Amino acid sequence: MVQPLMYYRVAGLLLFTSLIGGCSSNLPECSSELITSWPDAEQQISQDITQLTSAEFQGRKTATAGSQATQAFLIARFNQLELKPWRTEFAIPFIFDYQFSTVTGTNLVATIPAKVPSRRWRIITAHYDHLGQKGSKFFPGADDNASGVAGMLAIAQRWQQHAPVDDINLMLVATDAEEPGLFGSYALVKLLQQDPTVEVELSVNLDMIGHPNRRRAIYMEGEKNLQQFEHIQAQLMQQTQLCIRTHHRKLLSGSLQKTDWLRASDHYPFHKAGYKWVYFGVPPHAQYHTENDTADTLDIEFIVAVVETVYQLLSIDKLTVTP
Repeated sequence: MVQPLMYYRVAGLLLFTSLIGGCSSNLPECSSELITSWPDAEQQISQDITQLTSAEFQGRKTATAGSQATQAFLIARFNQLELKPWRTEFAIPFIFDYQFSTVTGTNLVATIPAKVPSRRWRIITAHYDHLGQKGSKFFPGADDNASGVAGMLAIAQRWQQHAPVDDINLMLVATDAEEPGLFGSYALVKLLQQDPTVEVELSVNLDMIGHPNRRRAIYMEGEKNLQQFEHIQAQLMQQTQLCIRTHHRKLLSGSLQKTDWLRASDHYPFHKAGYKWVYFGVPPHAQYHTENDTADTLDIEFIVAVVETVYQLLSIDKLTVTP
């Protein structure tokens, strides 16, 4: 999640997490007992997160040796999953200005072409960059956002095995430079706008999906972009028992300002460009943007439930609201 949120006080975050509201009364009852069915998903997701959070990757800060090592790992995973580049190569560099310097970032973009030739595209984004290191210490970024990247890879594997819609092209983007200002997502959107062969039906952003609160709920924004959302929400919750919440309530005490979820992550450039989007994530927590955001603090079963839910969402043929 984008870096300015790190300045919230931990106490305020925990209070926020405990006070936000419950699920709608007309939905299936939320349960802490999740139903997941993908074989070996927990093992593979755990392996990917462990690798992404290793000291070798040095906290994955943009334009560092750790970032380059992360890119090599993710490209190897793309090849292992037999994904196809969108352009000539998976790696698509971009340039942005940051703190009086010109910086080069690198998005990693893979695709699973539709079985039937089509201009219909659905996109999953998950930023792979994080805060890097200070001296000998580094920020692992397990939830932010190794969890989202690992989840995206799991969806790609499942889509390769069981593509649910014949005429949907799937694009999978590990974005860079999200932390300093969503720069990778802005660069991606600019390229999409310049490509007349790509009609983006929906962008799904995964950012921090591994550290739920005690109610084990995933939070979703952008539901207004979905057709018959309440029906979809109930259908998805029925399948995994995963509680999907859609509104972050503002504390009346004033001790914590409402988080601007619209601008919080890589879905915002899609919103500004007029694309349909949804965002899945958990609220900031005590480990957020600290050295303690480690793989062992994550709820892997919860991540599997989230990615199964996203896969089921993307499997719906008539999904978005017609303009």
